[in-house]
Amino acid sequence: MRIIKITQIVLLVTFILCIIKSNAQQKKTTEDTKQKITLNDILAIAGKNSLDAFKAKQQYGASYWQFRSFKASVLPKVNLELEPLSYNKSVLKRYDSENNIDVYRPQQNLNSYGNIAINQNIEATGATMFINSSFNRLANYGETESKYFTATPIRIGVIQPIMAFNRFKWAHKIAPLQFEYAKKEYLHELQDIKLKAVNYFFNWASVSKKVELAQENVLSTQKLFKIGKKRYELGSIEKDDVLNLELDVYNAETNLTQNERELEKAESELKLFLRDDSPLYSAPELPELISDLQIDAKEATALAEANNPEIFNLKIKKIEAQRDLDKVIKENRFDLSLRGSYGLNQNANTAKEAYGRLLEQQMIAIQLSIPILDWGERKGNIKTAKMNTEVSEIAVQQESDKLNQQLALKIIDFNLQKQLVAGALRTSEISKSSYEITEKRFLSGSIDLLRLTSARKAWQSASENYITSLYNYWKFYYEVQQLTLYDFQNNSTISKNFDEILDK
Repeated sequence: MRIIKITQIVLLVTFILCIIKSNAQQKKTTEDTKQKITLNDILAIAGKNSLDAFKAKQQYGASYWQFRSFKASVLPKVNLELEPLSYNKSVLKRYDSENNIDVYRPQQNLNSYGNIAINQNIEATGATMFINSSFNRLANYGETESKYFTATPIRIGVIQPIMAFNRFKWAHKIAPLQFEYAKKEYLHELQDIKLKAVNYFFNWASVSKKVELAQENVLSTQKLFKIGKKRYELGSIEKDDVLNLELDVYNAETNLTQNERELEKAESELKLFLRDDSPLYSAPELPELISDLQIDAKEATALAEANNPEIFNLKIKKIEAQRDLDKVIKENRFDLSLRGSYGLNQNANTAKEAYGRLLEQQMIAIQLSIPILDWGERKGNIKTAKMNTEVSEIAVQQESDKLNQQLALKIIDFNLQKQLVAGALRTSEISKSSYEITEKRFLSGSIDLLRLTSARKAWQSASENYITSLYNYWKFYYEVQQLTLYDFQNNSTISKNFDEILDK
């Protein structure tokens, strides 16, 4: 009997070892079937293929062409105005000076007109200078036929507002800043794409890990159920333990099915975001931490002040508020402007004579408008503009303080997260070792099924917590990078060759 007992024990141990080896080989085969894909791979695909990247590119393109239009607007304008043919036949009311009465007379004429002009706006003074040349031909038909030609070969003039709002000066000040903001906003959008990619990647990694654990759990419960039936046949465990082991198999298989559905959903969402099929044929490889990286709050705040598009936009809004105040003040005071021109012109019966014996054409005008009594309307407008400017400056300061506070909190979270990740990793390793030891003790019969189940759940929970803590680490990092537009891994300001963006 003793020999039979020993033989049964040897057969049971051999059976257990065969099952463990088979499960290990099956797990290794499953892991080797898929190629690993890293977080950096996902970031690269997202920055190239995603609709968000295309949208950011188009938004920058709109700002680029808007700035190009501004640069073109400050250059001289050449306009050609032509009226090759204007024919008129009608009866018009005319004044008869001899009889001091109005009479109706038929009129029939043919008119041709042409003018070419060059205009240039002057930023410093807000003036507009122009040079033009014009030609006019008028032919009358009917009872009296006549032809007249009028030519102005050249006329030079200037329109100069005095003490007026200079929109050219403010446009030169604000437009380059707005284009610089568009560049920073484009880089900011690229960082936002990275944050989305991090979220999709770790959601995919988390569900993949759940599926991996669920698969291991299925294999483990099946293994324990087979061993449990053998032990029951040997009389070392009770029937209820075998039933609980069988129930664990069904629960593990159900959990695996649910997690596989979640994995399909996560892969579908990632594929839709990336517009790429790569995740469907790959397995996620979790990234490592950035070695010894601690972000200094003062340095990051200074970087945000220089690079963050929101803070940069607040500075633009402050300048725009000053522009609006200047406009209201200038437009609600007296209006003084100067107009002057000098040219040569002549009229004659032939085109040749119209360009001969040219006469001087001179014009100068001073216009002045002074409010005498407006019952305080203009004063009220100026006071309102000043109040609005002060409110705008306060809002700018509040937004700046809010962004700085948000950045400070993100930096604190990031600097602490490295320790939390290390702790979560160590907890995962310990819980896995604890489960393996507990499983061996269960197989030897020294502990019950309840402790084994508890150890398995602790290991699975610790593995999921590690991925979550690692996700938070990279999320906080890219949030800080987005707020500062600074790459702390390579110690360089994030930049882009903007000349190549619209060429792609």
